[in-house]
Amino acid sequence: MTTYEEGIATTTLAPDPVVTRVPTFGRATPIVATVAIVVVSTVSWWILADAKWSISEPSPAVVQSLLFWTILGFIFTGFTFGNWPFTKLAQPLAGIAQVLTNLVVGVLGTLLFTRGVGHWDPTFSPDAPGGSGYTATAFIVLIGFFAYTMASASWGGYPFESVAAPLASVAQFFLAAFITLIGVITLVYPNFNAQLAPHAPVSLPTALGWVYCSIVICILAAMQWDNWPWIGIANRHARALATLVIALGGGFLLMLVLKQVVYGVVPADIQSLPTFSVASETAELGVCFSLWSLTVGLVFGPSRIRSVPAARAVRTLVVAALAVATYVLFMRVFATKALHFPALKGSYGGDPLAFIDWTILIVLWHAVAFGGHLTTRRATRSGNRRS
Repeated sequence: MTTYEEGIATTTLAPDPVVTRVPTFGRATPIVATVAIVVVSTVSWWILADAKWSISEPSPAVVQSLLFWTILGFIFTGFTFGNWPFTKLAQPLAGIAQVLTNLVVGVLGTLLFTRGVGHWDPTFSPDAPGGSGYTATAFIVLIGFFAYTMASASWGGYPFESVAAPLASVAQFFLAAFITLIGVITLVYPNFNAQLAPHAPVSLPTALGWVYCSIVICILAAMQWDNWPWIGIANRHARALATLVIALGGGFLLMLVLKQVVYGVVPADIQSLPTFSVASETAELGVCFSLWSLTVGLVFGPSRIRSVPAARAVRTLVVAALAVATYVLFMRVFATKALHFPALKGSYGGDPLAFIDWTILIVLWHAVAFGGHLTTRRATRSGNRRS
């Protein structure tokens, strides 16, 4: 403020409130946020997709296709384009706009293949027996998950690092689309096309398990390992190639490891059912790894352990323990009792690739689209300014 003594004006420092945002519940905020995410995903599932309580009568195949394409829509907006152009808006409007955009992509992507491509190719027809047209449409996204996650989170925009945004994001979008096309042609389409299915190079359960385990490698590396081990390769071309090899090779090895875990936690009478596929179950278990890797990385934030190798090891073990526990609890009780999934036998059953993926989407919307805005509050502190 300014005062006047003997005709001389003097300026002193006056307190100036500084507005910041702090965690609403202090150090307990990540735990509260995680519980809230599970509650929101469960209640919204009851309303939108539950076989018993939903406001509609959803087909599981339709729900999965819409869900997968909505998640891919988020990957487009949240990762490929780095939240552009929603960053120009203030929260929570930015988050709301991004969520609505993702939902539109989910609907349009499903319609494009089932009502569009499905008109001339019965592989994607909405009238295909057992909803297989919608399932084939969803499996396109499975490849897209890997391609777009690798391009944005693992490659870091390669090979368009020097191109200005948003043109670089556009280029990355089409590069990942090309990788997706290759994966669909080799792994997905031959398994769903009636003429090609008997000669598919890789069976559908193996393709499902392998691709999803490769996605887990990319997410774990980005969220818990700071993109180790390929981040240490200086040459960007060699680094990109190493990323692809490690992701696919590591995904295959992880699938073999998760098969043994599945054999260890799934009851023997379930394993003896003719519909049981251990390869498919590695993907169902893998999605639990993705959930907790993203939750620990995005909701709980950086580790407080000073040793980087120790922090990576501890967090990986925590993610693994939570993933296996989630898979067991979900399949044995929660899916059939709380979410009304059909049981395979007794109270055992469920589809983690549906509900857990929905929960993952809620995590991503909360942490990235809304920037954690809903778990912070405005706080003011005194500052100084000249007046």
